[in-house]
Amino acid sequence: MRHWIPRFTFSLAFILCAAISLSCASGGREPLSLNTPVVRDIAAFYQRLDDAVAPQSFIQVKTLGQVAYGDFTAPLKLYSIANRSGSKYKVFLEGAIHGNEPAGAEALAQFIESIAHDPSLYPDISFEIVPIANPWGWSHDIRFNRDGKDIHRDFATMATQEARIMSGYLKQNRYDLFLDHHEDPDATGFYLYQYAMPDQKLSRKIIQSLKDMGYQAEQNVNMVILKTDDGLIDAPMWGLWYMSTTGQLSLANYARLYNSDLVYTIESPTRLEPIDRLNIHLKAQGMTLDDLEKR
Repeated sequence: MRHWIPRFTFSLAFILCAAISLSCASGGREPLSLNTPVVRDIAAFYQRLDDAVAPQSFIQVKTLGQVAYGDFTAPLKLYSIANRSGSKYKVFLEGAIHGNEPAGAEALAQFIESIAHDPSLYPDISFEIVPIANPWGWSHDIRFNRDGKDIHRDFATMATQEARIMSGYLKQNRYDLFLDHHEDPDATGFYLYQYAMPDQKLSRKIIQSLKDMGYQAEQNVNMVILKTDDGLIDAPMWGLWYMSTTGQLSLANYARLYNSDLVYTIESPTRLEPIDRLNIHLKAQGMTLDDLEKR
């Protein structure tokens, strides 16, 4: 017992220090100016998708809520794809919760267009897709929302309107798979997160396939506790609860705790060309969906 107490004290001190570090490094800045230049046209993006899905009765478009800052107002839209052949699985796909990470939004837009064009794709899966989870940030090519908040770290406190809209919908649902699209401006290669899963088989298969396509796996993501192992960050369940208690719960963490037993995050390095980042997201997403259909 005399040896156990010092080890416990050290472990507790480490966790407390890590909590402080995470809180300080969680992101966020002062509010952005209402005159921040618009870089992307969200109305045109949504119109593109609405035109693609309009002929198909099995694709429904819902507005989960309105995101409003001054004169800026945009819907947070969900595209629901179901009722094709009695789907066995239900999947949630999400992108652009960080507004300066557009590859996920484009990958999801192309995915919606593909199914609208060919309804035979993934007939056993129904989808709920939010291509742009941060409308203001995506429109202005900024990571945060207009208040300077990192929405992706707000699923414990729910201080942002975007997190409240998303969680308000998600808490009503369970999914067989939840997929989160991101990009990393500091990474030299791609990487994946998986959350509290029994094995790494699918993640390792995806990583190898992306390597075979000529893409480099990230080896050293800057994390406080978790480490990158050849393109994979394997987050344990205790870590998710820990992030919740420190008030830094990400959307993917939230989804693993409350919505799905299978949750992945795909990260592409922004230093790559847009077509390469898009290819990484589409390939990884396709492999997770193919694996689900084989279960």
